[in-house]
Amino acid sequence: MASEVPGVQQSPRIANRIGLIDADCVAYWAAAGCDDMRVESVHKKVRDRMTMITDQIQTDELRCYLTGHNNFRNDIATYQQYKGNRYDKDGNRLRPQPKWLPQARDYIAETYNTTLCTGQEADDALAIAQVKCNASKSWESIISSIDKDLLIIPGWHHDMNSGYIQVVDELGKLEIINGKVRGCGRKFFYAQLLMGDSADWIPGLPKINPAIKARFDGIKRVGGCGAMSAYHILHDAESEQELFDRVLWCYEAYWTKGQHYIEWRNNTEVIPTPVEMLTEQGQLLWMRREEGELWEPPADLLKGYYERKENQTK
Repeated sequence: MASEVPGVQQSPRIANRIGLIDADCVAYWAAAGCDDMRVESVHKKVRDRMTMITDQIQTDELRCYLTGHNNFRNDIATYQQYKGNRYDKDGNRLRPQPKWLPQARDYIAETYNTTLCTGQEADDALAIAQVKCNASKSWESIISSIDKDLLIIPGWHHDMNSGYIQVVDELGKLEIINGKVRGCGRKFFYAQLLMGDSADWIPGLPKINPAIKARFDGIKRVGGCGAMSAYHILHDAESEQELFDRVLWCYEAYWTKGQHYIEWRNNTEVIPTPVEMLTEQGQLLWMRREEGELWEPPADLLKGYYERKENQTK
């Protein structure tokens, strides 16, 4: 007697949940490794990926976001070119992308509810949408991506590679897992202000100098500020004020000793203040929470930092 193959049951759906999909990741994944295949194979990979995502995040209510042109970060970066490891000074890609990537993007835009993000990245639009949903009493959202930068945004997050789902609170955390630093929330944002983001060519704090090494336990060497150094500086902070104080102290320790750099566009020498450098790095790393937002060091945190610093010198 022939055995019957059991049917695959769809996972139950969660009412009033919106899936916010990082479609840049879906498109690239679908097109990668398919240069010698037909475009229909790429379309199928898109559909399969989206089906998997909807099943794992348990909603068919999806909003997809694709990055368009004119990223505002290109005009902010002065220390080094934003994503200069991917583009030359004229904006041309240094390495070719998958052959069918434009077609994968077009297929997503034609098939799913999709927003093309002009002037900012899809990440920013995803973050803005999640913040709006967090403030709503009617909808719950979940961001589906593989981009660690989005983990600074509170709320539900889905890793479309692993299927892992987590909820992020505002302060977040930094932890060491299998020898690697993992983080989310404000703690991860402030850690990025120190260690930068090599994927986007954002430098963060250029170096750990002897003064920084001496102040924070656990830092084993001077030199580039890596993830482990950022962890030891920030992991036990209990508020955003503590995070801000420690990061700005590190920036002052490095940038108030006559440090300078050459602006990459015009080859002019720049001698910045610590707050100016902190602001530039923050604007490159921050995921927008409202349209047109540019991150600035919060005035209350700046005030608190300088008041404590003044009291310590009395």
